Amino acid sequence: MIEVRAPHTGERLGEVPVRDAEAVGDAARAARTAFAAWSERGVPARVRVMGDVLGALIRHRESLLDQLVAETGKVRGDALIELTMLFDAMRYFIDRTEALLADEEVVPHLVKTKRAWISRRPRGVVGIISPWNFPLELGFGEAVPALLAGNAVLLKPSELTPLSSLEVERIAREAGLPAGVFQVLTGDGSTGAALCEVVDQLTFTGSVAVGRQVAQVAARRLIPCTLELGGKDPMIVLRDADLERAAAAAVWGAFFNSGQMCMSVERVYVEAVVHDAFVERVVARTRALRQGIDGAYERDVGAMTRQAQLEVVEAHLRDAVERGARVVVGGQRAPGLGESFYEPTVVVDVDHSMALMREETFGPVLPVMAVSSAQEAVALANDSTYGLNASVWSRDRALARRVARAVHSGSVCINDVVISYGLPELPFGGDKDSGIGRRHGPGGLRKYTVEQSVAEDRLGLRSEPHWYPYSKRTMRLVARATALFGGLERLLRR
Repeated sequence: MIEVRAPHTGERLGEVPVRDAEAVGDAARAARTAFAAWSERGVPARVRVMGDVLGALIRHRESLLDQLVAETGKVRGDALIELTMLFDAMRYFIDRTEALLADEEVVPHLVKTKRAWISRRPRGVVGIISPWNFPLELGFGEAVPALLAGNAVLLKPSELTPLSSLEVERIAREAGLPAGVFQVLTGDGSTGAALCEVVDQLTFTGSVAVGRQVAQVAARRLIPCTLELGGKDPMIVLRDADLERAAAAAVWGAFFNSGQMCMSVERVYVEAVVHDAFVERVVARTRALRQGIDGAYERDVGAMTRQAQLEVVEAHLRDAVERGARVVVGGQRAPGLGESFYEPTVVVDVDHSMALMREETFGPVLPVMAVSSAQEAVALANDSTYGLNASVWSRDRALARRVARAVHSGSVCINDVVISYGLPELPFGGDKDSGIGRRHGPGGLRKYTVEQSVAEDRLGLRSEPHWYPYSKRTMRLVARATALFGGLERLLRR
């Protein structure tokens, strides 16, 4: 059994079993049985059921907020944002599934006697391994398009935050989702490893190291996988930026969810002429943040969920200070709040010799570095193994767009942060070590299907097919086309 405790209070919240390989296999068999009926129900019926599930989750939102706050230690406002993103993404997919899964007509460019289209069918059983920082949005939120596409889903949540996913499973079942179609498998890494061996498709959100292991299993089994891994997201502030707005965005983007977000602002490059003015605004806003245990939207920054991650934050900051960085606000565990609270921290005089500017910190630390130009900022932003998200700040929109295109990142925001994930119409995913594949957008649903290309003869059955290989008509047409293309090639050469 795994004991689940609230990270910010130490309170025991419950315990869950570690599902071993045998239990995972049993769940997979139940999922395959449920899949057969679920996939045959048709898209409109599945859309109606998932609409009922969304309605039930909205009705239970207060209890879900309580569960999220208890499990993760995040403030209630951050938990509300997570639920809002989940509900919005669900509504996006529910409203568009019928259109996105409809047969797609294809017009042949040459052979006009043929009719062609693309149809899509579900893959089978989808395995999802989700992290602890956004247990519902990155867990059940990713299950929603897979379910709408007609698949059954096995979800393995983090061992730190399994209770909220179990609650969603219960609510969804009561709302009409058939038994076996969506199952939550609690456990540790061994449970996740067993899951990878029994499903038809994998989606993993987590560390680069574990993502590589998941990819190796998927490659060996020849099944598709989506990997959303780490980030070291840069923010580029140009000299003509609106510094008040940029500073507000930097503080929110760095300290939302206590910095435990792969899209967090993890490093800022500011043109030197406005560096000091920008830092002054960032420091003032950081000092005004209210940190602590929150029950009624009274605090801005909560606790860190995972003790080991807090130790990474301390190690990065210690390394930076030893190499010459200067902490201007924060820099320690918050006095009087408990071991899981780390102060929102702003650091200057940083460079790329420091782990703080190269490795994912995943905590409430905001390093700010002065640069001489936009070109230097882009070069430093791209000097990373990660490429998940980024932001560019300038009043010159044409310049901002040019800079954004130069950044090697799966997503870029202009004069905003994080919203590239908050728009479910946009595909979201990483470049380089930040992963492969995308969630959200039309592809976020269609990736859970198998495309089938269909070509049909418009003219009907004939005694002598007009286009089959080796027929006399075919050979005459091929000879004429070859002569025509040869003549065109000679003409172009002249």
